[in-house]
Amino acid sequence: MKKIVAIFCLLALCLPLCACSSSSLESAEPKPAQTATADEKETKAPAKLEKFDMEKDLPENFSVGFGRVDISGPLPVGIWEGEATKVRDPLYLTCIAVSDGENVALLMSADAMGIQLSVYNQCAKKVMQEYGIPAENLLINVTHSHSAPSIGSNDRWLKSFYEKFDDAVEQALHDLAPAKAYAGKGYTDSLNFVRRYLMPDGSWVTNAGSTAVAHESEADNEVRTLRFEREGKKDILMTNYQSHYMGGAGEENLSADIFGEFRKESEKELDVLFVYFSGSSGNLNFNSAIPGERKYFNWNEGAKEFVRAVKVALEGEAEVATGKIVAKASVYQAKVKQDDPERIKHAEEIAATTDEKLKAEKIRLYGFLSKYEASAVVTRASLGPTKDLHFFAVSFGDVAFSTAPFEQFDTNGQEVRAASPFKMTFTLSMTNESNNYVPSALAEEHYSYEVSTCRFEKGSGTAFANEQIRLLGECKSAY
Repeated sequence: MKKIVAIFCLLALCLPLCACSSSSLESAEPKPAQTATADEKETKAPAKLEKFDMEKDLPENFSVGFGRVDISGPLPVGIWEGEATKVRDPLYLTCIAVSDGENVALLMSADAMGIQLSVYNQCAKKVMQEYGIPAENLLINVTHSHSAPSIGSNDRWLKSFYEKFDDAVEQALHDLAPAKAYAGKGYTDSLNFVRRYLMPDGSWVTNAGSTAVAHESEADNEVRTLRFEREGKKDILMTNYQSHYMGGAGEENLSADIFGEFRKESEKELDVLFVYFSGSSGNLNFNSAIPGERKYFNWNEGAKEFVRAVKVALEGEAEVATGKIVAKASVYQAKVKQDDPERIKHAEEIAATTDEKLKAEKIRLYGFLSKYEASAVVTRASLGPTKDLHFFAVSFGDVAFSTAPFEQFDTNGQEVRAASPFKMTFTLSMTNESNNYVPSALAEEHYSYEVSTCRFEKGSGTAFANEQIRLLGECKSAY
């Protein structure tokens, strides 16, 4: 059963972070950790900007603006199963402000592992109170770097984030300039692989060793681009691709991972203001475990292949119509997977065990795939029978953005794009909140890491994709 409620109920919600897990990768190490160069330092904001006045300062025509701030500090801060004490490369929060002359949408990308719904609610409240921008017009997508914190996991870091959030919004609003939009699609057959593998014994394993037989499915390797050509200002290039982090920043290093390399390489090669939006990537990685298939040995090498695909998209791009901003949102009552009481008891025992050797013994004894599955069982037991999930769709003209508040599988992302009534649709996972993996119907038949840690009942991947498609249809019908 699902219920659609008014979006402003979001502002009353304050849910805890739904931590997103990922197993270790076989990716080769990138360059060793090093001090950031001058080019990698924070993009400097102008002298403190005056408050943007929506009534006086908003351009009359369709306009787009760009803002970027460094959200790396303060350190130390917790990252994936560790703590960062130094910065390998900066984390950025990028804001794209889109105005139709009356309304504004804020499309944001953060170099972070995840985001709490309570953080999104606070940010939505701020833009509503200060600018009159409705909550459903704000999207905060995270790149899901495992060498970055989750937004909301550290109070000191969060306080700094809120301050930088304000700066990014102000920058983007003050930067608004008339724009035309051009959409394109590129492809790469060597940068992305489904990381779920069939093994010789018939089992299915995530991030398998070199004895893997086959991928569960073919990876979605479409790279989507949306370029805004602006009068008298540098072009803004928005990209949407789907893959997991490549890893290898080194222990104790804060890093945007390969997504930061995408930005640096794109801005160097294409002379644009660049932003990356993370797509439906819950079952994907950059490297393959199948013997003879492509492996990237450093981030720069992978970034060059990404830019090659972006160039293909730009070469074939076409102008798309812009128009009024339409935003829709829903609260979907998702059914939580129910575990046997005995299994919950065993999971709680594993979670409470601090000795790693003893923990591993109990995992084998009780038949769990990993400590992450045990943790997921504990989490599911704490949620109750249902959990509200928040979906969003934002559109203008021929362009739309569809969000999933979890790590969506690429199969479901492709289903959303195929059914979308818009010429260009960006599918954004891990947006406005984070709720771990939601596998596709195919993956549910092959019990493995992502399936074992999913919080929701079987069939949820398809049901949630249908909800995204429904919201996109609502946006289209508003024109």
